[in-house]
Amino acid sequence: METPLSARVRRWWPTAVGVAAVVFMVAMVVTGSQPESRQLIKFEAKGVMQLAPERITRAEIELSGSRYTLIRTGERAWSRGTGTALDARLAADTSMAVQFMNTSGPTRELTGEELNGADIAGFGLDHPRVSVTLYAGPTRVITAHFGAHNPGGLQQYMRVDGRDEVFLMSRFVGERWEQVASRVSAR
Repeated sequence: METPLSARVRRWWPTAVGVAAVVFMVAMVVTGSQPESRQLIKFEAKGVMQLAPERITRAEIELSGSRYTLIRTGERAWSRGTGTALDARLAADTSMAVQFMNTSGPTRELTGEELNGADIAGFGLDHPRVSVTLYAGPTRVITAHFGAHNPGGLQQYMRVDGRDEVFLMSRFVGERWEQVASRVSAR
């Protein structure tokens, strides 16, 4: 048999939970934020390009002596310098390549001191596999040159204009630019 107290608790329990939820929602609106989970790691871009990728409006890519200009026409839309729109997949790959420049940091930086006396011809930067210049409006943001792969084959040497270091980057960054340029030239 149910006691009068347990009957009252069972009857008011859903109302109490509802009121607690409303109070929580009001507190979130008033403070302007959601509770922060301490288990989540806050994302921090660590790439060689500090500017947000969506601010890049033009990319100039040089591959095998040919130069290709791509213009951003929308959030994930790009066209050739001639105005011809890139197909959705190629445009998405271009946006991803730009994003990699912002988010994919070097695994190692070889400083000017470390490079003194080193045979840097092995880095393949005298004649890069691919070079990329990114612009925000008329302003050049970064020019990066991707050279040879490291002996293990998983990383690639990269030099940025205006900097003394040689960076060791994950291979997929330079390869994405090579793929974009190859596909633009094939069309």
